[in-house]
Amino acid sequence: MDPRALFEVQRLDTAIDQARHALAHLPELAVEKSAAEKLGALRARIGDLMREQGTLESELASIEKRDAEIANHLARLEKQMKTVIAPREAEALQHEMRVLVIERESGDERGLEILDSAATTAEALDEARRLEAESAEALALASVGVRGAEEAARVVIDGLVVEREAATRSIDASDLQAYERLRSTHTGVAIAEIKHGVCGGCHMDISASEMDAIKRLPVDQVAECPNCTRLLVR
Repeated sequence: MDPRALFEVQRLDTAIDQARHALAHLPELAVEKSAAEKLGALRARIGDLMREQGTLESELASIEKRDAEIANHLARLEKQMKTVIAPREAEALQHEMRVLVIERESGDERGLEILDSAATTAEALDEARRLEAESAEALALASVGVRGAEEAARVVIDGLVVEREAATRSIDASDLQAYERLRSTHTGVAIAEIKHGVCGGCHMDISASEMDAIKRLPVDQVAECPNCTRLLVR
């Protein structure tokens, strides 16, 4: 087993892992997500305004319909008044007419309020639609940015994968399998360098006697960290 060759494979594996993590967390993705959320909120706002507009139009139509009914009713009562002789009956008709007039005036006032509200809603709807168009364009541009960033990231990953394949050609399959097992059980770090008497994997001190034993190992024998059992590059 050649620890230095496997150490290079590990360097490439770490770079590939980091590149894949970067691909999944591209800044452009956050920009795209924000743009999509903004567009979604605007479309929800437009939907609310359209429903509000529909409600106002429906209420105004009801008022206009009732106003026409009241006008017809008043016309009938006025015609009836011309034929009434009894004072009490005339008084009842006049009272009914006053009630209808009050209702019509109230409806007219509410109609004016609705027209004002409808105008405000229409302005808000126009503005929301303008912003929707801008947001849709921003989302499209953000999506283009994401696709470009993803393509660039994949090129980097593909290049690293090719490097890894080249680095593993001279390594025995059994050694690679042993390396993969160690890497899976040691948070991605199967092989570590010794720096100033410290294992680069677990960052624990290696005693002087342990260091001496490691140095006296045959050249073809792989050293292991006495603390974490990672392979060591001598």
